[in-house]
Amino acid sequence: MDEVPEARAIPDPTVEEMVRTVEPGIEVERAVPVERGFCSVYRVAVEGGPTRTLYLKASPDGERWGIPDEARLQAVLHDRTSIPVPEVLGVVDAHGDLPAPFYLMSALPGEELPYEHVGRFDDDALRRLARETGAYLGELHSVPAVDSFGHVRHDGPGLAGDRPSGHPDTLTVGNPRESWSDYLRAYADREFDRHADSRFSDLTPDLTRWFEAGVDDLAGPFDPVLGRNDHGLHNFLLDPESGSITGMIDWGYTLAVPASFDVEFAVYVLGGAYLAGLSDVQDRRSLVREAMLSGYRASAPDRTDAVATPDPLYEMLAMVRLMNDFGSLDLPEGTEEAAADRIREDARELLAGDRYG
Repeated sequence: MDEVPEARAIPDPTVEEMVRTVEPGIEVERAVPVERGFCSVYRVAVEGGPTRTLYLKASPDGERWGIPDEARLQAVLHDRTSIPVPEVLGVVDAHGDLPAPFYLMSALPGEELPYEHVGRFDDDALRRLARETGAYLGELHSVPAVDSFGHVRHDGPGLAGDRPSGHPDTLTVGNPRESWSDYLRAYADREFDRHADSRFSDLTPDLTRWFEAGVDDLAGPFDPVLGRNDHGLHNFLLDPESGSITGMIDWGYTLAVPASFDVEFAVYVLGGAYLAGLSDVQDRRSLVREAMLSGYRASAPDRTDAVATPDPLYEMLAMVRLMNDFGSLDLPEGTEEAAADRIREDARELLAGDRYG
C-alpha cells in the first residue's frame, strides 16, 4: 500500500496563481486551508462581482492521488444526475511551476459532521439520510460508464485549466478485471493484509477462511457500476435545519463494483454497528437498509432487485475495512475497548451464523 503523505501548505501567491489558471481575471480575497485528508485543500473567497467561495484541491506531493479522476467523475455526476456534487470549474493535470495536479470547484451549502455522529442521529433523521443516500446511489449506479471491475479512472486528454467533459465516456477503469471474483479476491487480500496488522488480528485467519469458503458461492448479477464506496458521514454535507443531504464530496476512491457491494458498505457504515459498543448507541442496520432500499427503488426501480438481498460476505468486508481503520475513529475517552469488543463480537456472530440465513 502506498505511503500516504501529509497535506502541504501552499503559499498564498501560489494559491492565487492556481485559481487564476482556471479562472483568469478574478481576484482572491483570502485562502484558508481545510483539513480534508492528505490532499491540500483550500477554501478560497474570490472577487469579480459578488464575493463567492470556491474550493481548490491539489496533490500533496506532485503524485496523482486520483485527483484528475475525481474531477472528471464529479463533472459527469454534476451533468448527468441530481447527486449534489461540487461543480468542477477547471482542472490542471500537470504544470511546470504549480503544485499539480489540482482542480477548482464550487462550494456547496451544508454542515459537515464527524464520521461517528451517525450514531447520534435520532431514528427519523437517520432514516431520512439513508433514504436520500439510497436514491442518490440508484442514480449513481445508473450512469453507463464502466464495463469491468477496478478503480475508476479518467480516459481523455490532459487539461490545463479547462472544465472537464461531463460525458460518461471520459471515465474508464484502471487495471481492469473482467471477473468479479478475481477482483474481489485481490481486494480482500489487501484488506486482510492490513487486518493482520490491526488490533483485531486474532480474527484474521477465521475471517480469511470464511471469505474463501464463500466467494465462489456469491449470487449475481455481477454487472459493474460506479460505486461510491466511501460512505462515511464526513463525506456528506447536510442541511442543519432539515437534515437533508446538500452535498456528497470526496469521490477519489470510487470503484467499479456490483451495486450490491456498494449498498452493503453504505448500510454497514451508516447503520453504526461499529459504535454499538457505546452505552448510548444502537446498531441500526435494519432501519438503514429499509430506508435505503426505499430511496433506491424510487430512483432506480429496474435495478432494485440486484441490491434487495444482502450478502453477508460483502458486509464482512465492510466490517474488516472498519476494523482496519478503527484507530481513526474519534471515540469518547474510555470507550475504545468497549467499542472494539462489540465489533469483535459482531464479527464472531457473523462467522458462526448461517451465511445465507
